[in-house]
Amino acid sequence: MYGLIDARILDKNAEYLGLNMEKLMENAGKAVADVVLSLKPKNVLVVCGSGNNGGDGYVTAINLKKNGVNVDVYMAKMPKSQLCIKKYNEAKEEGVNIVNFFDPSKYDVIVDAMLGIGIEKDPEEPYRSLIEKINVSGKTIVSVDVPTGIGTNVSIKPDITVTMQFSKREMNEKNSGKIIVADVGFPREILEMVGPGEFVSYKFNPDESHKGENGILVGIAGSVDYYGAPIYMSKGALRMGIDLLFLFSPEYIHNYISSSTNDIILRKSGERYIEFNNELKRMIEDKATAVALGCGIGKNKVSQESSTKIIEESLLVKKPIVIDADALDSVTLFDDLKGLAVITPHRGEFKRIFSIDPDENNVIKMAKKYNLVILLKGSVDIISDGEIVKKNKSFHHPSMTRGGTGDILTGAVGGLLSRGIDPFHSATLASFIVGSAGKLAFEEKSNSYFTSEVIDMIPQVFRKYVQ
Repeated sequence: MYGLIDARILDKNAEYLGLNMEKLMENAGKAVADVVLSLKPKNVLVVCGSGNNGGDGYVTAINLKKNGVNVDVYMAKMPKSQLCIKKYNEAKEEGVNIVNFFDPSKYDVIVDAMLGIGIEKDPEEPYRSLIEKINVSGKTIVSVDVPTGIGTNVSIKPDITVTMQFSKREMNEKNSGKIIVADVGFPREILEMVGPGEFVSYKFNPDESHKGENGILVGIAGSVDYYGAPIYMSKGALRMGIDLLFLFSPEYIHNYISSSTNDIILRKSGERYIEFNNELKRMIEDKATAVALGCGIGKNKVSQESSTKIIEESLLVKKPIVIDADALDSVTLFDDLKGLAVITPHRGEFKRIFSIDPDENNVIKMAKKYNLVILLKGSVDIISDGEIVKKNKSFHHPSMTRGGTGDILTGAVGGLLSRGIDPFHSATLASFIVGSAGKLAFEEKSNSYFTSEVIDMIPQVFRKYVQ
């Protein structure tokens, strides 16, 4: 089910594509007005904030006035966003009355258009006092999109919420009243789009944080057969800004790994192929905030058995895990991955492990069956948690078929998981970041770039898209 974060991501992606946000606002305001009109009120007060939620409120007031309702607007704050300013001016031109004093006593209905999906902490003044006054007014309250302050300690308690495009998982009858979903016109391709908006889910380190509080990834990768995979996976994870990476690899390849990077803490897992040992078990239990498994481990019997034990241990101690490559063969041994796992198969691997064709419907079906997130790699990445599906159609490049790009992606997912981003958004954001880095590598080097140069482009993706 979509959440508030998905609504924020949707807005960012829509803006990036140049969708007519004013038209969406017009549709939202009309939808709210239609609901208010159904209540047959005599007098309505619309309380508007300074952002686009307030803009929806001004449009609501215009529509109510045109339908003969006695409507006033109280400005909690002066309009600030471009669209809110425009709709405020249009409301004045239409003769909507702007009142200077908040007095709810003479109104039948109060429309809450103060704060929308962007708020993540308790509302400050003047919103806090207005919330308290509206809640005790005894009037019918209709919230626009979400109740002001939802998810915080101070929020509007509406009778009705007219929410845009989809209901949000944070909303329920207790905190939102009757929930009415209004289709305001977002095209399906934008609803399903992986784009720059995915960065909404990324959080930078708090000012007072310390080492280890921003991601500790335990990676299990590599074998005597595949030296490079653990390097690509590790560097993909480190580029997500994590604090620590403990890499468990077979001792036989330690010299190669240590000569390639100084940014990891290398630990032994077997001699030539990975083995589940006591140190790895303790590390998953005591230190890891996420686990990354599978890159380059090979099909050795011991490594396969160890993969199963690593997944089992991660689920037991409730640590999120990303699973790739030969470790994918262990996935179907579990009936329920508890919503903690991301798997990153390419189309051949998907068909091998699930014995069905790698199409969108089957991705959704398998994600739901095993309670995990699937990031199906290909010319179009398909990501689903069994309910929501998103696709990366544009932010990648056809040249990214070369070896190692999948290992970078697995590392990126693991790094984001370790930073506390949920499995679905770790998958969508990793797809965007690594795909965009590949696109930049091709733009700079043409088809002659090294896989390692995709890693080098990741900081440019952050600089380009993170506001």
